[in-house]
This record gives sequence, structure tokens and C-alpha cells, in this order.
Amino acid sequence: MSLTSPASEYDSFADIYAVWTDTAASTHANLPFYVNAYAEADGPVVELGVGDGRIAVQAAVEGHAVIGVDLSGAMLDLCRRRAVDAGVLDQLTLMRADFRTFELESPAALIALPYHSIGHLPTLEDKRRAMAHVFSQLRPGGRFIFDDFLMTPDLVAHMRRVQLRAEYRTAAGADALLWVASLVNEQEQTIRVVTWEDELDADGLLVRRRHRRLSLSWLEPAQARDLLTQAGFDIEACYGDFSRTPFSDATAHEQVWLARRPA
Repeated sequence: MSLTSPASEYDSFADIYAVWTDTAASTHANLPFYVNAYAEADGPVVELGVGDGRIAVQAAVEGHAVIGVDLSGAMLDLCRRRAVDAGVLDQLTLMRADFRTFELESPAALIALPYHSIGHLPTLEDKRRAMAHVFSQLRPGGRFIFDDFLMTPDLVAHMRRVQLRAEYRTAAGADALLWVASLVNEQEQTIRVVTWEDELDADGLLVRRRHRRLSLSWLEPAQARDLLTQAGFDIEACYGDFSRTPFSDATAHEQVWLARRPA
């Protein structure tokens, strides 16, 4: 992992975050999955890693109150602006805190950790601590839902390739290209995402290049199952996609876990 924190990495990522998520296939699939899960919860809903509010604000638009937790002040500012623009700021409670230490005023009915965000915790011990803490913040019978990368050889090869992620105009009106490639350490189960944004002049000449980096990691399915069990959860399901297809090593594209604190 980098010596920088996830908060500082995302503070620098905030101005391109919408482009980043809009061009990721999983974000279009996970939005209805999580919004529907929030609608089904009978009580307080908490989203860890709320980011710019892509999911939480949509849930609020549909009438569901959400507590959003994030460590990055810049991302929470984006979430607040999105909620204001949608007219649902009163439906959101935003909290700047760490996954491992956030404290709720009352136990939650549902805690969600979408968009592979458990990968911002670098070690198995960090993830174990976070799951135990999530367990402590749920009411009896409350649910924990999260997704993580399913790292296959094809995905590893894809991540390692240089890719043109998006072509767009910056907030200042400049023509821009967003590129990405990742350093994947399969032994340590870490991913170092490197992006570079090229701003071009009217003749297509490079006038500015800015690099940004994200540090991620992943769990193997067996590790995720073990951590949930150790934390005290009953595992309800593991899906291989956001259409709730039962997990299979042969066909899964994601690992999506649904767990419950025993009543």
C-alpha cells in the first residue's frame, strides 16, 4: 500500500470521480441492486464509502433515508452537492469516519459497503477489524452487504493493460483523455491503480498531464467467508453478479455477499 491514506488519494481523485464511475461497467449494475436493498431495509440504512453519493442520493430520491460514511472530505462535499442538486439533502446524514471506527447513534438495520470499497482496507487484519465493527453497529437481525473484486486471470490481464478510460471536457472546458493501468501483485492481493489525465489544446497537443493513484486490495471468496463467520455473521448468500445469480467459480464476475447478525 501507498504511504498516503485512502482519504488523501480520494481527495485528489474527486474532480474526476464522476468520469471514473460513469465509465465502469459495475457501477451501472450495482446501482439498482443497492437501491433495492436499501428500500427493503426496515430501519436505519448506512452506506460505508458513500463517495459522491451516486447510490445514496438515488436511494434518497426514491424516499429512503441514508447515513453516508466516508473518510474523504472532498468526496463528502461532492455527495452533499449531489444531494442538494437532487433536493434530498434532508434525507442524508453524512459522517466523516473510518470503516473500522464509525459510531452510530442507534444500531442499523442495514450496513452496505458497495463498489469494492472493502479493498481500501489494505490487510486481512484491517478487514477483520472492519467486519467485527460493522457487526457491532447492527441491530440483531440486521444485514451487512458488500461486494469485492473477483480476481480471475482475465481480469488481472485486463487491469495490467493501458486503457483509454474516457474522453471528455473538464470543468474548465478543456479537452481531456483519461488513461488507466494497474500494478497487480497477486501474491499480496494488492492493486495499485495509476490514472493519468491528458489535457489537449485545439490542435490536439498535450498541454498538461496529471497522474493520480489509488491503492486497493481484494479478498478471495474463501477469505471473505471466513472473515464474515469469524465476526459472528450468518451468511445468507453469495452472488456472482448484481442480478443475484448464485456464485459459481465458472461463471461469476463479482462476489456479492449478504450476511446477517443473528437475531
